[in-house]
Amino acid sequence: MLKKYKLAPQTKFYDSMAANWKPFIMFSQFPNLRSKFCNTDANGLRFNNFNNKNNFVSIFDENVKTNKKKAVIVGNSFSFGEGATSDSQTISNLLSENSDYHFYNLSGRGFSGFQEITNFLLHSNYLRKLNKIIIISGCNDAFLPYYKKNMFENFLEPIHGYKLFKSSMKKTASGWKNRLAKLLLGNIFKNINWDRINRLNWKNEISNRFEKLENNVPKNPDEHLQLIIENNIRHWSVISKGMNVEVDFVLQPVGTWTKKKLTKEENDLFSEEISMEGQEIIYKHIDIKKYNFMREILKKTTSQYGINFLDLNEYFSHDKFNEEWLFLSRFHFNDKGNKYLSDYLLSKLIS
Repeated sequence: MLKKYKLAPQTKFYDSMAANWKPFIMFSQFPNLRSKFCNTDANGLRFNNFNNKNNFVSIFDENVKTNKKKAVIVGNSFSFGEGATSDSQTISNLLSENSDYHFYNLSGRGFSGFQEITNFLLHSNYLRKLNKIIIISGCNDAFLPYYKKNMFENFLEPIHGYKLFKSSMKKTASGWKNRLAKLLLGNIFKNINWDRINRLNWKNEISNRFEKLENNVPKNPDEHLQLIIENNIRHWSVISKGMNVEVDFVLQPVGTWTKKKLTKEENDLFSEEISMEGQEIIYKHIDIKKYNFMREILKKTTSQYGINFLDLNEYFSHDKFNEEWLFLSRFHFNDKGNKYLSDYLLSKLIS
């Protein structure tokens, strides 16, 4: 058994959660999950404090006191609450219980920044009278352009599962003639894009007579990351002005970005995590250098577009957290971490 399953048994449930493929946002959590750890609604969104007796279909059916203002938490698996022992220990629920706002959790496991925006827009019809948006994000954007480089146009953001999606679409969309031509002639004409070739252009394709145009892709991952962040923050600015709603961007805490001294539990979990297949290639892209780069981009773009910015890595680098076990992985907090974080957000962002 993995150490993390002994230290935090709930993580076994989260590891068992597969992706539910959906239009536009690409994937989400499966709908109508029921467990003592995590419960989702008909759209795969997480409830704040689910009670079977209420029989709610959607998180937007949750009972909200009339004096409560509406707000949302947007983000990836961190703000979704991966690792929390129950729905009640998520950031969205802790903020809802201790403020004048009711926070709906619109976060999605594995989401990039643009998926977070798309998911918000897909559910915005339920949020016409919205007072606040808190985005807790940043880590996935910080490594995806490096982990999946040279695959996307300038403003298209890398996503998890893209290779699977692309290969499946190729198999489905390619006609039998293209597949046969590639089988018979592929070894002779090695530079042909067999998915693009057709009966009208095959001579030009084979003779390679098409004009060579510069690909609309970033020169390097650093440039791509800057384009992505600026594009996403600009979209949030448009949403903020269009809906007349306050937007805060909060850079999530990451185990290799804070200066917090790790506890024995955190050291054990981090060591086990990096030994897992495929994880090292991700973790090498979330070092201090990347944090400083990411932070500067966010500070500049949020200031440019009038979005409030808060860096949680600064806060959790404080000495007072050195003896506190907060991280279940480099990317996720335990219940204690969520409590400290929500208390800090209450003091900084919610009056």
